Amino acid sequence: MRLLAVCLAASVLSWSGCSRTNTLHSKEAVKSAIEAHLQQRADVMYSALTLEVQDVKFSGDTALVQATFRSKSSPQIAVGVNYELHRAGDHWEVKRSTPAGGMGASPHGAGSASPPPAPTTAPQSSH
Repeated sequence: MRLLAVCLAASVLSWSGCSRTNTLHSKEAVKSAIEAHLQQRADVMYSALTLEVQDVKFSGDTALVQATFRSKSSPQIAVGVNYELHRAGDHWEVKRSTPAGGMGASPHGAGSASPPPAPTTAPQSSH
């Protein structure tokens, strides 16, 4: 009976640890970290944008994220940003960001004082 109780307790503890890891390794967790990062920045009008997490690649304590920001007033206007996040205990923190095109300074990166790039309209077909 004692062995059964110990096994049950070990199972519950291991399940709760896995659950915490699965929650941390999710699009929702990285999206929350990016939102928290942007809400702290006075030079970003985050309330006018919708954040879409396109892709996340987890590798140990690092998450590489491809995100798209869409204008709430004109959803066809969008800009892509790549993020590098690092795990800080039970949450993620933004360490670096670059425009999806890879050119120019990061609009959201740590210590960056430059304003975000103007959203661009997605290319239209010439047909």
